[in-house]
Amino acid sequence: MSQASRHSKRRGRKGEGKRLVPTGPGAKILLVEDDFELRSILAGALRRDGYAVVEAAHGDEALEWLGPGVLDGAAERLPALVVSDIRMPYFSGLEILQCVQLTRRKVPVILITGFGDSDTHALAHALGASCVLDKPFDVEDLLGAVRGILASGGSHRAVEDTPGG
Repeated sequence: MSQASRHSKRRGRKGEGKRLVPTGPGAKILLVEDDFELRSILAGALRRDGYAVVEAAHGDEALEWLGPGVLDGAAERLPALVVSDIRMPYFSGLEILQCVQLTRRKVPVILITGFGDSDTHALAHALGASCVLDKPFDVEDLLGAVRGILASGGSHRAVEDTPGG
């Protein structure tokens, strides 16, 4: 078996590889979602709304991309906003949230989850999340949250959470 075949099997579906280079003209958003189809839908919607999207398939990829920004202060590696699933392989969205809180410029974070109970919402907000959306959600709800948070400079919660489960 070739190395590419092993890599393809390990990575999952064809086309699921890293997209750790921002694409699009606007504010840079790091999108972290382990579900390939949902990540593709959300990335497409964000790009159509004018944002530059960096896609990561799981927390490890996200932290790999964020590392120079968090550790070295490399501004080009700090997005304007992070949108992350909570439950993922390697590192959770809550761990990503904690990581970006270490930066001098606080990066706002929107968390999305299929397991949104009141305890999860409370913990996410205690750690500094700008918003928590429960799956399934309307893509327009996400876009509205992104617009509101970026318009406010990311300094406070610009939108209400969707009801917790």
